[in-house]
Amino acid sequence: MGRKPGFTDEQVFVWLSEHLAQAPGVTVQQVSKGTGVSVGSLYHRYGSMEGLLAEAWIWAQDHFSRLIVPLLKADGERAATRAALEVLNFVNANKAAATLLFLVPERYLVRPGLDLSIMDRVAEARDLLASSISDFASRINHIAETVELAVLQLPASLAEKYLPHGTIPAQAELYVRKTCRMILSNPLEIEEVEHA
Repeated sequence: MGRKPGFTDEQVFVWLSEHLAQAPGVTVQQVSKGTGVSVGSLYHRYGSMEGLLAEAWIWAQDHFSRLIVPLLKADGERAATRAALEVLNFVNANKAAATLLFLVPERYLVRPGLDLSIMDRVAEARDLLASSISDFASRINHIAETVELAVLQLPASLAEKYLPHGTIPAQAELYVRKTCRMILSNPLEIEEVEHA
């Protein structure tokens, strides 16, 4: 069987998201067979299976952050609600990236022992989203955990229900809109979060 002479990261990551949605583990040989990319090409590009998985997480997180971070630069509860609704749109429009972020546990993708340069990129991606949430929360006088619950965790729970093959129904927007507003109108107190 001939192997693809060239391939894109996205082709590999999309296949990986579909596979990991069905089974928690994967080998380089399975990726090679599933994508038609030689084992040697995969090792050449990603260095290791752990490197490939981490690059898939970074790719998904970058797609997500490019959408959500700009929305969190606005102020007010309406901006938070808009961001939460965009998470739903992201899930429906970017199923592969959403599957890697919301359905596959991060610990399967980002494992100990990664190359330091990859770990730095993972940390940067995590920090970008966390600092955006924290900055937004501080501007609207909430704690970051409340904003994360309203903007990310609520729609992410819907993603877990419908991914990898389903589409979040349009009426879910109404539930997200109402619940996001309710969470932000009745924020957790810092003491409640610390003792939870």
